[in-house]
Amino acid sequence: MHSSAFAQTASCVKPVPAPTGSPPLDEAAVRAILGAPDRKYARRIAKAKEKEYPRRSPADWTKAGYAASGVVEALRRSIKDMVPRIHADTLTEDEFAERFERANTPVVIDGLCRAWKACSAWTLEGLLQNYGGEKFKVGEDDDGYAVYIKLKYFIRYMLDNQDDSPLYVFDSSFADRPATRALRQDYSLPRFFTDDLFRLVGEKRRPPFRWFVLGPERSGSYIHIDPLGTSAWNALLSGHKCWALFPPSVSKETVQPKNCGGREAIAWFVNALPLLQASENLDHRPITVIQRETMFVPGGWWHVVLNLDTTVAVTQNFCSRANFDSVWLKTRKSRPKMSLKLQESSASRHELSKGNHPSYRGRSPSGHRSDSPSHDWRARRRHCAESTRHQKN
Repeated sequence: MHSSAFAQTASCVKPVPAPTGSPPLDEAAVRAILGAPDRKYARRIAKAKEKEYPRRSPADWTKAGYAASGVVEALRRSIKDMVPRIHADTLTEDEFAERFERANTPVVIDGLCRAWKACSAWTLEGLLQNYGGEKFKVGEDDDGYAVYIKLKYFIRYMLDNQDDSPLYVFDSSFADRPATRALRQDYSLPRFFTDDLFRLVGEKRRPPFRWFVLGPERSGSYIHIDPLGTSAWNALLSGHKCWALFPPSVSKETVQPKNCGGREAIAWFVNALPLLQASENLDHRPITVIQRETMFVPGGWWHVVLNLDTTVAVTQNFCSRANFDSVWLKTRKSRPKMSLKLQESSASRHELSKGNHPSYRGRSPSGHRSDSPSHDWRARRRHCAESTRHQKN
C-alpha cells in the first residue's frame, strides 16, 4: 500500500457523513403500504428463524438485550474513520487500479453510483410496491437449503423486531429469478469494477458473485475473508454500515478471539472490537469506517460489517487483472475445473500472460512486490494512536 492513499483523509477521526443515495426512511409511508399484519406474518417469521437457527429458542433471539443497550449509538459516536475517501470524478480507471487495487488498499468512493435508477427506486416504499409479494433469501438451513421470506413480511419485521442480531436479506439469485430480475436493470457495474474475468468461465460455472442486501439495525456479516481471493465492491444506497477491517497478514485466531460471543456481527463489535482496539500489537488493531456510498475491499482482507440503521445495498465479488494471481491460485485448489476453464480461455491467455499482466509490475526478481502494504498500515495506526493521545490531552 502506498502511504499517499491515506492523504485523502484529513484526520483519523471524522464526523459521520450524511447518507446519500435513497431518501431517508419514511416509516409512516412504509406502514401505510403494509397495512395491518395478516395472520401469516408471525408464522412466516418464526418459521424462517427456526430453519436458520434450529437450536435457538424464541427467547434466545433477544437475550442479550442489544436493541435497548445503546450499542449502535455508541458505535456511531466512537468509530474512527480510518479508510481513505475519494470522489469518483478525481480518478481514471487506470489510476484507481494502480492506487487501490494493486496497492491492496480499501477505499470509500463517493459519487460512483449516483446515476443509478436504484438510488431512487430502491426505497422501502418502492421495493414494497414492486416486489412486496416476492420472496428473498434470509439465510440457509443446516442442510444448505436457502430460507426465503416474502419481502412484505421481512420489511414489517425490520420495522418491529427487537432481536439482538436480526434476520438479513443477502440474496445472490435475485437477478436470475423471473419475478425479481428487473432489479438488475436498476444499476450498472461501477466503472472502476467492469474488469471481471470470471465472466470468461460462463455464468453457469462461476460461483455466486452478486447480492441484493437489505437489513435492519443490528444485522450484519460476521468477520470473514471473501472467497477465492476475490475483491469486492459494496454500493450502499441508504443507511449506514460500520466496518472493521484487517489486512491479510493478520491471523484468523487474532480476528476471532475466543470467548467473545457467538458468530454474529454485533457480538463481535460488542466483545471483540474493544479487545483488539486496545492491543499492544498495532497490526492487530482494526481499520474502521462508517460507510457511505461505495466501499472497495481488496482480496484477502478480513472484514466484519454491522448495519447501524436500515440499509439497502448491492454488492459484487470480482476477479480483475489486478488480483488474478491470487484468485487463480485459490481457484486452482478449490475449484479445479473452473480454474482450468479460466486458464484455457483464449481471452485470459491474451490478457493475463506474464509479460502483459499489470499485476506483475513493481515486482522484485523474486516475484514479490517491491512495496510493503503492512508498513503503511502500521504507520497509519501509529498516527491514529498519536491523534487520540493529543485529543485526550
